[in-house]
Amino acid sequence: MAEAGGGGVDQDAGSLPSHTNGVGGGGSSTWEIEELEPDDGRPPRSVPVADDVYVAVGSGGSSMAALSWALRRLAKPRSFVYLVHVFPVVTSIPTPLGMMPKSQASPEQIETYLNQERSKRRDMLQKFLDQCREIQVTVDVYLIESDQIANAIIELVPVLRIS
Repeated sequence: MAEAGGGGVDQDAGSLPSHTNGVGGGGSSTWEIEELEPDDGRPPRSVPVADDVYVAVGSGGSSMAALSWALRRLAKPRSFVYLVHVFPVVTSIPTPLGMMPKSQASPEQIETYLNQERSKRRDMLQKFLDQCREIQVTVDVYLIESDQIANAIIELVPVLRIS
């Protein structure tokens, strides 16, 4: 799973590495979701293929409907499907006494909270990965950290050359 941080999409080619989670058919029903740091050295696919399909997904019910529609109408058996998920920038950490600014939290508190959030994202994204697997398309996920969902997706279009 690729992850871009810092409140948007970095125009740098290495900022959105690509990671294939698998192709449907065979294997177990749970897919491994791996979050990659922007500097892992793996660039995104250089030129999108005409059959590539990008779908923005979130926790709302309309996301599954959008993915199902895209898989039925746009995806072909050899299509590459990219799921795009935008999640909020972490500025505060929950504590038993309320929210604490991230800058005042200990590294352990921050890491614990970020691990919990990653786990929630994995659980949420699993149903979308399973849907892609049923259709037997190759799937990849882009995670973008931003508080402005629409702007983050708009910024992604020229970076990945989505048409």
